[in-house]
Amino acid sequence: MARRTVTLTQYKSRFLALVKHPFFWFLTIFGNSVILLGSVLIYFFEAELSEKSLQFIDCILWSAGLVTTIGYADFTPQSLGGKIVVLTLMMCGTLFIWSYMGFLVTGMITPELSSLEQDVHDVEKEIKDMKVENQNLTKEKLGG
Repeated sequence: MARRTVTLTQYKSRFLALVKHPFFWFLTIFGNSVILLGSVLIYFFEAELSEKSLQFIDCILWSAGLVTTIGYADFTPQSLGGKIVVLTLMMCGTLFIWSYMGFLVTGMITPELSSLEQDVHDVEKEIKDMKVENQNLTKEKLGG
């Protein structure tokens, strides 16, 4: 059983294959659209109600923090519309991040998992063969 190693070139080719996949672009466009739409809506609902002057770049930063689940807690929405936008961003962000990470991780490690699965299968076969061989030797000793 040979130990398999993965080279940087293999990881690079896997990553490039992921980037070419349509689902990658769907997730990327969806996530960035949610951030942009959330920024516009937060600015629309909160710009006039904010105690400090709220600039659009602040809304983008805050929206990106919510969607990526990093958080950015120096702003609290005051309006009902702003609070609904924030809740929606949190839910979309969770869906987006888990989908994105699942897609990337699956694409990067699936070949290793398949390889390990094959190794386990090979070891199980060797053990089975050894058991059969051991049983045959035991029968020969008892019979002979």
